[in-house]
Amino acid sequence: MNRTTPGFGPGQPSRTSIVVAALRAFGAREPDPTVRNPDFLAERLITSAELQLISEHPIAQALAEKYERGRENLEVARMANLLLIRTRFIDDHMRRALEQGAAQVVILGAGFDTRAYRFPELLKNKQVYELDYASTQDVKKRRLAEALISVPAYVQFAEIDFKKDSLPAVLHNAGYRRAEKAFFIWEGVSMYLMEDAVRETLRSIGRESCSGSALVMDFAGRALIDLLHKFPQLLQHRYTTGWGEPWIFGLPDTREREFFRECGLELREVLPFFGREAAKRYLMRSDGSRLGSVRGGVPERGQLSMAARMIWMFLTRRSKWYALAKLDVP
Repeated sequence: MNRTTPGFGPGQPSRTSIVVAALRAFGAREPDPTVRNPDFLAERLITSAELQLISEHPIAQALAEKYERGRENLEVARMANLLLIRTRFIDDHMRRALEQGAAQVVILGAGFDTRAYRFPELLKNKQVYELDYASTQDVKKRRLAEALISVPAYVQFAEIDFKKDSLPAVLHNAGYRRAEKAFFIWEGVSMYLMEDAVRETLRSIGRESCSGSALVMDFAGRALIDLLHKFPQLLQHRYTTGWGEPWIFGLPDTREREFFRECGLELREVLPFFGREAAKRYLMRSDGSRLGSVRGGVPERGQLSMAARMIWMFLTRRSKWYALAKLDVP
């Protein structure tokens, strides 16, 4: 496993949040609008300074090349496809929630999320709360200003450390209104936390929200965390564990519904990234062909044995592995 380095600190955002934004930016260059990442603002927030922080990741090089050339890298293509699914799934549910009366959007671990700026008409009479580490928010605010993207009056930034801060207190101080329906987004965060912190965040959402509120989040399955522990040579470790941002928590396999119910939320939809439904819904080009896969490519030389063992785990473990979930507050 790669040597662990500090993930982020004062003035430096989470590097994984930069990778996610860079992948959205790359996917937004796709010529076919049917499979284009809708985050048309992401590229304006990523400067050479951010790309330097993630120079080890192939997406940094891909953004400097023509789109077609960048997609020749299987890791870039796979991750861009995954972010396309993730972005559109959350966008779709947020749009639906707002149309059905949600008055507030709470983005937990907002990173370089641009939804508050991509949907001005839909959000103009709503309230958006962006919660994240101060170091990530500080850089994002500077990039918004440099890109001449004005922060709407309906956006409220609030600092939080999910490992130690009280979500209800942070929300209350930011002006969150418990009596009004809210839509929560928790994207790319839960897998980096201990189980207690995940449970407490979910319970807080349930306690602090009125009936009809909802949450969309991505989550890892326990089997995926086990796989990462078993194969420390996987490339993912280079850009997570090696950056001081390891994946450490996965939901109990086959007990996702019970887990969420214990936290006061009802699971309404699960969309595994590696399933046929995700590809059918989000990866089909306008001509009917498929954009590609979210799975990895051909293993490197000398790793065929590892690939065989991984395939065996996928075939024998009952797990969602990595999925999106839509949950309701009863």
